[in-house]
Amino acid sequence: MLLDAIVNDRVTSVLGATITAGTLSSVTSISQHSFLELETPGITTADAYTPLPARANPVNTLVEISADGTNYFVDTTGENPLPAGSVDVIVPSRFLKYTRLAYQSATPGAASTINVIFDAQGT
Repeated sequence: MLLDAIVNDRVTSVLGATITAGTLSSVTSISQHSFLELETPGITTADAYTPLPARANPVNTLVEISADGTNYFVDTTGENPLPAGSVDVIVPSRFLKYTRLAYQSATPGAASTINVIFDAQGT
């Protein structure tokens, strides 16, 4: 019960909302004016994880986050391996200043082509 009270106090102070039976007493919407979508089609994979600068064979994916843009931490992995012709949505579980996708061929020596769409919220 003490942990629940601490969590609810923290949620209230951060979001201005109270969690009651799995619901929020108020919800803040994200303005579409600050929504950004960038598409990066036709990326060829290699045997090693390669971060994005910025599908015939399956690929492995993961999301890395960083506070300084130099030292990255593996935050979330996608469906590994991601089968050819499929789609996966990978959402970071933590927030830091920098986020990037890394990918590799699931079958060594068998390059694949992937399409990546990166969605983010700016100011």
